[in-house]
Parts: sequence; structure tokens; C-alpha cells
Amino acid sequence: MEFRIFVSPLEMMEEVRARNRESKNSARITAGFCWPWSNPMPDGTLIKDVQVGNLQMPWEKKTDFWKWATHDSGMEQIGTVYTAQGFEFDYIAVIFGKDLVYAPKMNSWKVVPSESFDTQVARNNPDLADHLKSVYRVLLSRAHKGVYIYFVDPSTRKYFEANMGVSTEAGRLDETKTFQEKPRLMPVSVL
Repeated sequence: MEFRIFVSPLEMMEEVRARNRESKNSARITAGFCWPWSNPMPDGTLIKDVQVGNLQMPWEKKTDFWKWATHDSGMEQIGTVYTAQGFEFDYIAVIFGKDLVYAPKMNSWKVVPSESFDTQVARNNPDLADHLKSVYRVLLSRAHKGVYIYFVDPSTRKYFEANMGVSTEAGRLDETKTFQEKPRLMPVSVL
């Protein structure tokens, strides 16, 4: 299993596109529900709601959300946990948003409701941290061959790196590190 942390969301998406060129519909990109999900324009064009750095992409189409996982159009749309659960791909990319961040001073996870568009937040869910951990576990477990991840929050990225024994501080992750070479890379306790 390949696991890579990217320092650029656009570079991560380019890797997803490369995998899809090798084998059509083998890779998808997903994200935590940290951006609005607009209805399409009258002509059917999807709004690029998910904007992270230099990456701007639309969520999957609301009315045809099920096509995201199986149709060619899904290769250029971002899937939600609600669509991704139950599907598996060769490669999955995850944008880990700011709705759940690791707070180093507190040495714990912190929920940031203002960064979420998930209806669970609106319901004042007392178990919101567990809900969001579950969301990211689902997203990170949708692949057979490789998982790519981009962290919007630098502290959360550093927390994952510290628990995995890797670093992107120099600008790039040492891509030779994989699950086979270092089995403790994704300890259950990370999330």
C-alpha cells in the first residue's frame, strides 16, 4: 500500500489524474465536508466549491451523485463521505479539512464547527469529534493500492507525520516510505 502526504493539493490531484490515465476510473479524490455544495448552474455546469490553495474543483453532482464513483465525469469531481462509503478504488486522495484539527498544545483533536458544512454540525452533535474521525477513517480506507492525502491544517499534517515517522518539511515526502516498509505508518490511534 502506497501512502503519500502532499504539500500541494494540485500536485495531489495531478497524481490522481496520472493514475486515471494509467487505468481509467481507478482513482478518485474526496474531501471532508468543509466547503459548500452548490446546485449546478442552469446549464448544468458544476460550481467549483472546493477551493484549496491552487486547486479548484466541484463536488460531485447532487442529482447524479451515484455517478461519481463509476462514471468518467467523477474523475474530475470531489466525492463526499456519503458517496465514497461502500466504494473502493485502486487509489484514493483525501483533502483533510479544517473541521477536525490536531491541537498540539492540548495534545488532542479539536472540532472547528465553523469550518464544516456537514449537517451533523448544525444539529449540535455532542459526539462530533467521533463523527468527524469516522468520516476521515472512511475516506482514508477507500483504496487497495494507494492513499494520497493533503492536510489543509499544518498542525494536523505534522501530527500525522510524527506518528508515521515521515516529514514533508523539506517540501516533499520521502516517497520510498510505504506501508510494507514501515507497518506502523497508520496506527489506529492517529484518528
